[in-house]
Formats: sequence, C-alpha cells, structure tokens
Amino acid sequence: MLLDKINEVCNIKFESEQALLIFYQQVLQDRVGDFRLDEIGPIMSVGSMDELNGYINKIFTFNGKTVDMTDGLNWYSAAEGDLEWNGGLVRQGYFIYLADEYEKTGDEKYAATIVEHMLDYINNVRVYNPDGKPYLEYKKSTWRPFEAAGRAGENWPVALAKIINSSSMTAQAFAQIFWSIYEHAVFLKKYHWKHGNHAVVEVAAMANIMMLFKEFKVSDDWIKYGVDFLVGIWDELFYTDGYSNEMSGAYHWVAMRSFYGLMEIALNNGYSLPQIFIKRLQLAGWAEYYQQKPDYSLPVTNDSNVGTCHKSQLIKIGKLIGDEYIQYRLSGGTEGVAPKHVSYFFPSTMLSIMRSDWTKDAIYASFDMGAWGSNHMNEDQLNIEISAYGRNFITNSGRWRYTTSMGVDWIDQARYFKTTAAYNTVLVDGYNQMPEDASGFMQINDDYDYAKGVFRGGYGELVKIDDPQKLQATGQSSTIEKRVDNVVHTREVIFIQRKFFLVRDTITFDGEHSAQQLWHTCDGAEFTINGNVASTNFEDANLIIVQLRDATVTKFRGSIEPFRGWNCPKYDKLVASDELEYTKSGVGEIVFETLIYLSC
Repeated sequence: MLLDKINEVCNIKFESEQALLIFYQQVLQDRVGDFRLDEIGPIMSVGSMDELNGYINKIFTFNGKTVDMTDGLNWYSAAEGDLEWNGGLVRQGYFIYLADEYEKTGDEKYAATIVEHMLDYINNVRVYNPDGKPYLEYKKSTWRPFEAAGRAGENWPVALAKIINSSSMTAQAFAQIFWSIYEHAVFLKKYHWKHGNHAVVEVAAMANIMMLFKEFKVSDDWIKYGVDFLVGIWDELFYTDGYSNEMSGAYHWVAMRSFYGLMEIALNNGYSLPQIFIKRLQLAGWAEYYQQKPDYSLPVTNDSNVGTCHKSQLIKIGKLIGDEYIQYRLSGGTEGVAPKHVSYFFPSTMLSIMRSDWTKDAIYASFDMGAWGSNHMNEDQLNIEISAYGRNFITNSGRWRYTTSMGVDWIDQARYFKTTAAYNTVLVDGYNQMPEDASGFMQINDDYDYAKGVFRGGYGELVKIDDPQKLQATGQSSTIEKRVDNVVHTREVIFIQRKFFLVRDTITFDGEHSAQQLWHTCDGAEFTINGNVASTNFEDANLIIVQLRDATVTKFRGSIEPFRGWNCPKYDKLVASDELEYTKSGVGEIVFETLIYLSC
C-alpha cells in the first residue's frame, strides 16, 4: 500500500491518507510562506488568462507557440522541435498561475486542473534512470534534474500550498503527490549535477523539499548536505567580486536565485544558515544591483536577452543589501540611501560599468573584458552596450534559441547568435573570435572613466560537428576552427564628462588583413548614414556614431542572406534591427576611433 511506503520514509506514522492530507493542510501554507521564485526559462508561462483557459482545456501555449493536447496530455511535446518548450511544459510553472487564480476566485476548475495534470504526469511519466544514457535522451525524458528541481522543489510546493484545502485535493490524490515529491528528492540527491548553476538549482530544490516536508526521516541529513554543497560550490560559481563566472548578465541572477530561495525557506522555517552563506549572497546581490541598466535590464552577454528585466529581482535583493538602497534606485535618487558607487568595476570579472547617475535617464555603458565564462559561453569578448535617456541604443543581439535540439532546420540561425558577429565588438577577415578569455582594467575618476581590454585568442569560423556520438554525448552541434592567429584586439573606452564615449579599437597582426567593427541596435532604432556619421532619428533622444578615421560602412536590417541585422528581445523572438558594419584593411595594424554621442 502507498500509505505503508509513506510511513516507511517518514518520522511520524500517519493512520490514513486522510490524516496525511489533514496534517499538511495545517502546516504547508505557513511553511511555504512568501516563497516564490521566478521560473527559470527560457520558455515559461506568463500567466495570462488566455494561457490559463488553454491549460484547463489542455491547450498549451508558451512563448507564443501552441500545442493542442485535447486528445490527451503528452508530456514529451516540443513545439517546433525545441526542447526548451518541453522544459517550460514539464517544469509545470503554470501550476502557480492556476493556483493564483484559484486563490483569487475560489473557482474549483483551477485547482482541479492542477491536480489532474499533476496526477497525469505522476502516473504516466515514471522516474527515469539516466545511468549510461546520452545527454539529449536524458533531456527528452522530462527527468533531467534541472526540470525535476523546478517541478517538485520550486513550483509544486507553491501551488500545493494554495490549493491544498480545495475540494479537488482528495486524500488519495495528495498521497500520490506526496510520494512523488519524495521520489523527486531521492532522484535529485542521487543525480544532481556536480557543477554549474544547474547543480545549485537541483541541490537547493532538494533541500527546499526537505525543509517544507521535514517529516521525511532523511530531512536533517539532506538539508545539511544541501547547505554544505552550496557553500562548497560558491567559489566555483562566483568570482571574489560577487559576479557569476558564467559571465552572463541574465544568468547572474539564475546563479544566485536558488541560494536566495533556500535562504527564504530556511529563515521562514527556523533553520539557521552559515554566516558565510549570507555574506556571499549579499555580495552577489550588490553585483546584480551595479550591473543593471537604467531600465532594470541587463548586459546582454553569454546567452542573455535584451528584454530581460530584473526589477522584481532587485526588490527581492533588498532583503540582502538593505531596502534603503533599493528605494534609492527605484526613486531615481529622491528617496532612500545612495550606494557607494555610480560607475563600477568588477575587478575579478573584469566587467566595466560606466554610469552618469542613478536616474532612469542615466547614460550607461557596459564593457566586458573578462573570461569566456562557463555553461552559456558566447564568443563575445570586448563587447560594449550603451543606454541613455530611457533607451537601450547599442545592444548585443541576444539569445534566440539554444543549439541542443537535433534535426531542426533553424540550427544555423541559432548558432549565429552565439558568435562574435552578433556582438558589438570586432571581427577579423569576417571571422569570429576563438573561445578564449580577455583581460582588462578600469579607472574611475570624477570627470571621466577609462577602461582598456585586450583579446589575444585569434579568430576562426563555426563548423558543424559531424560525429553523431559526440553530438549525442555533449549536445554541442558545432565547434570553432581557427583561421587567423597572432592577432591582438585592444579596445579602449573613455566616458568623458559623463556625457559621451570615445572608443578606440586597435587590431595588430602579421601581414595584411581586414577588420570589421560592429554596432547592433534594438528598440526600433534606425540609422541615417551621412559620410562618417550615423545617427538615429527618434523624437526624444538619439545616438550619434562618428568614425574619426575613414572606414567603409554597410547597414543590415532583417537580412536573411547573409543572416544579419536581428535582435532577440526574448527567447525565440526575432526582431529586424539595424546593424552597422565598419570595415577597414591594413598591413600590421588597423585602428578604429569612434565617437559616440548621446543627445536629448
């Protein structure tokens, strides 16, 4: 009997499945409290009423892509072959939005849908054994630890706390759900990744389960395991300046969110955490604070998106660094307490943030001079982004789709967005950077900021991986082969009087070569080109690019062949956007000197 199995793993004996349900009806809501993490994407529900009505009728829409399951739930569905769509489905974050609506309206159909879908998954998709399986098969199983963690350690508890007293939650149903939660925890403990942000999500989710369902006999030991693991992995995931070593503007929060969520649950349920856990999380919180653009979006580096906004995450961080600093940021400096810095340099990360002030109209630039990164690496060294007067003028192209889906006809376009060509930096002979680190430094002064970065890794081109075994094992469908060596790209950026930028690109090499300096846009920016001057044409604020040395300019916008002039505001969204390519040739050295002026 299921009850016997439950009692075997719990430190109290429940007389019946009804007793189990009643017990958690009394405690679960308080234990969950305010815990609610933003779902890890890249594809997820947004909670619109159209989406919710679709879920009730078994019609699933994520990110604008719909799959009709009225003939029966299919947990292996992947719209257009994109496994990230399946991830959004099987993490089941949409349960929380259904639970919100149940809490708001009391309409039983929302709770009934959650219970029906949860039981369908539990009964039809059994726990997976990944031993010896290739990565992509593992991912397709819906039991990759990342998905299991989001499902049972983040989304299910929040939804269950809201609907546990509904008439749809029968004792028999809850017993099945309770046992599945335990199975998820066992699976995560055994198969969680050992490195990277996935490991953090998975181990924290396992510890979350043990804190929220502390009646499991193993709860104390597994909570300790989880906390010790997270403390131990910190130095692998974060630099000493608090920034994620994935070198991704968007994934910095992903790297710290599970630490934060575990802290919330622990403090709400009387568990203490080591002081080093809290102090390191505070440091990561400040890193998120300082990197954000004036509109709360993020540097578009290493698998980030232009439209990713972390205002709600910033508010959460107030619990770590002090609400008074968050209030200063939200009010544009009219309330609260000012942070110590305006411009900021991450010395270990080698990320430069130049900023005029803390208002929404501030002039801002990010300049990435650091390591290649981990897990979400793109060839994006020495890229720059510039915002001013409420607009993100110069942005990198962003992530379109991940490149681990097999047998799809869009893979070449997806690969493009991981290459140097999609970033505001420099190509050599039209070739992209090789995967290597850069280096750099920054000086912050009263009337100007100066930063200098150097990239020495060489340039090459993307080629497909033809080895099926390697593709199956790693999920990587391409690699880069070097074509131009002994090249040094030095980029210097000076932010003068907090008003305009001067960018100098010096490319040195052997023999004769060409170089291409790239500038990508978003927010509907369209450039008018007049000689060596390119300017946008908005009514309120504009950007002017002036090449101080002669260069040939080409503009792309929504081009298919070549595939150029595109921006990705969010995952799986393409928007035609202006891209400027300045080209020069030379023997031994090429220099671009570029003035970037913001007007309002």
